Amino acid sequence: MILLLFALPQTVSAEYSKETEEWLDKLDASLERYEQIHQNKLSRVKDMKSALPASKREGRYYEQLYSIYLEYKVFSYDSAHHYAELCYEEAKRLNNAEKMLEAKQAVIFTLITAGILTEAEDMMKTIDRAAIPANQLESYYDLNCNLWRNMADYIHEEPYYTKYITRCNAYNDSIIALHPVGTIEWWAYTGMLQMRTGQYAKAEKSLLRVLSMCEGDLRMEATTSAELAWAYFNLNDEDKAIQLFARSAIADNESATREITALYHLARFIYKKGDYERASIYVHQALEEVNFFNTRLRKVEINDILPIIEQDRYDALSSQRNWLIAASVLFFVLLFIMAAAYVFIRKSNAKLKEARQTIAENLEQLQVANSHLQEDDKIKNAYIGRTFYTTAEFISKLEKLFLSIDRKLVAKQYEDLRLMVKLSTLNSERDNMFEAFDHTFLSLFPDFVVRYNELFNEEDRKVPEKENSLTTEMRIYALVRLGVTDSESIAKFLNFSVHTVNTYKTRIRNRSRYKSEQFEELIMQI
Repeated sequence: MILLLFALPQTVSAEYSKETEEWLDKLDASLERYEQIHQNKLSRVKDMKSALPASKREGRYYEQLYSIYLEYKVFSYDSAHHYAELCYEEAKRLNNAEKMLEAKQAVIFTLITAGILTEAEDMMKTIDRAAIPANQLESYYDLNCNLWRNMADYIHEEPYYTKYITRCNAYNDSIIALHPVGTIEWWAYTGMLQMRTGQYAKAEKSLLRVLSMCEGDLRMEATTSAELAWAYFNLNDEDKAIQLFARSAIADNESATREITALYHLARFIYKKGDYERASIYVHQALEEVNFFNTRLRKVEINDILPIIEQDRYDALSSQRNWLIAASVLFFVLLFIMAAAYVFIRKSNAKLKEARQTIAENLEQLQVANSHLQEDDKIKNAYIGRTFYTTAEFISKLEKLFLSIDRKLVAKQYEDLRLMVKLSTLNSERDNMFEAFDHTFLSLFPDFVVRYNELFNEEDRKVPEKENSLTTEMRIYALVRLGVTDSESIAKFLNFSVHTVNTYKTRIRNRSRYKSEQFEELIMQI
């Protein structure tokens, strides 16, 4: 069943490199701010329009109109064209030739972006090249370059394409000549010329220079990234092309550019990779931007690919739906079989669980018993070894004593014999026995003293006088820990009366932090 679900066709999700996925994620995040950026732009333009009456009184009406035109330039064709025309009318009223030229070029630019190329060319012919001041030459050359590039892209048939591109390149050369070598403008127009002459590797280097120098200029970043994307496309690096189109689309969105943008080209590229869902989102967003910009030519370009993307997206979703229906039927059949198997297996498992529980209990009992055996064996070995040593030592002392007694008897030194069998000698031997016991016990249970004292409050804790020794109280419960629990056996070992041992035990338990029945259990856990 799991294998079947993995085999189901999913809505296609293209595989991208990590860097490409990061750029697409950045673009998605930027597009989420689309409405906010759009409203900010409208608010800014509204403020500029509100300032028109004041600018008229202050004698800077043309400048304010032109500023509004620049805001609309790549935002809204209708408004840009309207304000370009107003600029031209105001320039004529002022009879200012330089402003008339600037305004006329603004009108031509709007015609080119709308695809009204013939009218743009006719209007361009009315400009006298010889009368253009030096500070407007670049915009004049750039406008011509833009016009003939659009004418070539629109016709796209020989011999017209080559003819128009040659004219475009000639104006591009003129712009390059206006700028010192190494400036950002020089690199930008050099890269564009290299692109149109098929020098894609050189164009890549030039345009990368521009990107490294254009920080903060979103329009320059957008146009350069798009040019560089086409360079990578022609160098057969579609992954890089997608990254650069995404970067260009981000710059377009952040600068509120609504003329046809890199988003449209990006949609085409990721559509070819099979990412229909994302391609659909991007192409619809591009269509929204073009509808707002409002030029028929751009709408035609978008509408060429939109139905194709939507059809493939619909086909992918339909295929997925059909497979899901088939999988659902199979799933319910398998579910019935699995339910029957589950009942059978559960009954078997109940028996197995019961058997496992019995085994586990027996195993636990065996482990406890084994643990006790190991501990008993350890204690037994320690005390057997100690007993052999103590017995040998005791026999040696008896031997010396018998020899000494024998000599005293032979010499009839009866008073000396009486001194030899004094009680102090026996007490000394008993102390030696206790010392040997303590030493052996603490080698088996080295933390006994510490853990024994933990059973009492601070003020009731005892510390043995000597290192590696026990107090009398501790010795009683050391014997208990070894399994000697009856008071009579403990009394014989310690040379106490049974009553004395019981008194000790009661007093110790009463002083403990725990109840009597718990105390000995805790002793056995040490």
